[in-house]
Amino acid sequence: MIYKAYFQDTQKFLSLPETGMGYQVVEAKRHGQAYRYVVYNGELIVDFDSQFNDYRKQIIAKGFSIALNEAEPFLGETNTISLIPRNTLFELRSLSESKKSNKHRHSGDKGAKDNPKENANGEDIFVRISVYENDKRIDFVNKKLKEGSYTTTSDDYRDCVRYDDNPIDRYSLPNDETIKWAFYLQPKSNDTLQKGIVQPTFGHD
Repeated sequence: MIYKAYFQDTQKFLSLPETGMGYQVVEAKRHGQAYRYVVYNGELIVDFDSQFNDYRKQIIAKGFSIALNEAEPFLGETNTISLIPRNTLFELRSLSESKKSNKHRHSGDKGAKDNPKENANGEDIFVRISVYENDKRIDFVNKKLKEGSYTTTSDDYRDCVRYDDNPIDRYSLPNDETIKWAFYLQPKSNDTLQKGIVQPTFGHD
């Protein structure tokens, strides 16, 4: 099923880290039973079960806004929502040599979440690609990201565009919608961040 989050559920999702750029994989109880869900932009919730790919195709066919409009209200228990550990979602996949060389991709290192925090240098620019104009992980008023949000480096984003790489595959995203937005961010030198390599999920390399 595809569900629409109530306000309190969205606030709960936004208080938790992302699993990847623009989405979270969570567990929550509904009618006393625990289920897994993929959450898009903190507001569209999809059962993460054997029919997930069918639901994903429905969202692509309708478009995010229409799918959200038509979705059933989410009747999960807000206080039971928790993030699924990333290491239980990753797949054992390795990049082909052609993708490494022709697309300038990287592999074989830990994800950002598994690396220590470090200070930004005040010069590097990062890019958050998104399907959503109203990306809820971005605090447009205070011009910052919510803690636990993902971006890529501007260099890697340029490589993605230059080598005509598929951003859905490159950044292991669960939705196949067209990426329409690129938000540029330049952390100050007293901001902290974690760097790492995108980990393979949802059948992506």
